[in-house]
Amino acid sequence: MAKFTPPTDNNVKVPFSANGVVPSQEQRLAYRLARHVTAGKRGRNVYKLTDNTYTENQPGDMSTVSKTYYGGHATVITAAEVASLTAAGYAANIHGEYLLSAEGGLLLTESGSKLLLETE
Repeated sequence: MAKFTPPTDNNVKVPFSANGVVPSQEQRLAYRLARHVTAGKRGRNVYKLTDNTYTENQPGDMSTVSKTYYGGHATVITAAEVASLTAAGYAANIHGEYLLSAEGGLLLTESGSKLLLETE
């Protein structure tokens, strides 16, 4: 069984910039505490569109979305989804029992059996 976790960003910005604005006493105290906290992962949503393409930008018309993979959450995916997400460039975000075969396809192992998926 394979799982897909959408990509994450680790670019939480520092709450104060050096643009000449002097932060208040309360903001300075909050910053002194927050500077010791490491940046956490911020998940990005991945949208599968009805034309079988993937995007990380939310479409204006949500009726064009056939499936949403929510950032920060692992979603169980089928063998067909493994192949399409791999073709779309998300192979590094697929985890679970699958292997790349020497023939260029994917070997997805489920319940001890192996299934060869053709990738184009």
